[in-house]
Amino acid sequence: MPRLSPRSQPAKAPLSRDAVLDAGLSVLKARGIDGVTMRAVAAELDTGAASLYVYVGNRRDLLDQMFDRVLGELDLDEAPDPSRWRDQLEHLAFRILRVYERYPGIARVPLAHIPTGVNATRGTEYMIALLRAGGVDDRKIAWFIDAASLFICATAYETAIYEEEGRDEGDAIDEIRDAFSQLDPAEFPHFVSLMPLLMQGDGDERFAFGLRMLIDGLIHSEPPHLRVAP
Repeated sequence: MPRLSPRSQPAKAPLSRDAVLDAGLSVLKARGIDGVTMRAVAAELDTGAASLYVYVGNRRDLLDQMFDRVLGELDLDEAPDPSRWRDQLEHLAFRILRVYERYPGIARVPLAHIPTGVNATRGTEYMIALLRAGGVDDRKIAWFIDAASLFICATAYETAIYEEEGRDEGDAIDEIRDAFSQLDPAEFPHFVSLMPLLMQGDGDERFAFGLRMLIDGLIHSEPPHLRVAP
C-alpha cells in the first residue's frame, strides 16, 4: 500500500491557548482531574508536552486557566436588585455549582489556591455587588465570600468523587443506611432516632439549606473586627 505524501495528509490544527484549554477540559471529562497532565493534554492535541509551555507555565497554571475558562460560562448579566438580593445570591451559587458539575473535578482547583483569573474575579465582583445591594457590612462580605466559595466547591467536588467511583447520591445514602442500621439504640439513642431525617432530602435541597444557613448567619452575626489597611 503506498504511503501517503505529507502534503496529502490533513494538517493539524495550529496550537493556541484556547486549543490547549479545550484539550485540557476534554481530558478532564474523560479521565478526571488527576488525569490532566501536560503529557495527556499534549497527546490530545497530537503534539509534544514541550509545545504546551508556550501557553501555560506548568500543570498548576494549566489547571488555573482551565478553571477560569469554566467560570467564563457563568451568566452574570442580571443587575443586583436590593429587593431580591438573597434570591439572586442563591441563584448565583446554584449556577456556579452547575458549571462545576459540567466539569467533574474542576472544583478541586481553587481549594487552597485562590483563583485570580479574570472570570473568577468577575464572579467575585458580582457576588460582592449582590451583597452590597443587600446592605451587608463590608467586613462580613470579606469573609462570607471565602466561606461560600468553600461550600460550593466542596459540594461540587463531593459529587465528582461519587461519579469517579461510579456511585450516585442514592448509592451513598444506601451505604450510610446500611452502615448505621445495626447501631444499638441504647448506646446511640440520639443518632438512631434521627436516622429517618438524616436520609431525607436530595442534594439540591441540602445545598439550598446550607446556603440559607450561611446567608442567615451572615445577616445575624456580628462582623469581625478587621482593620482595613490604608
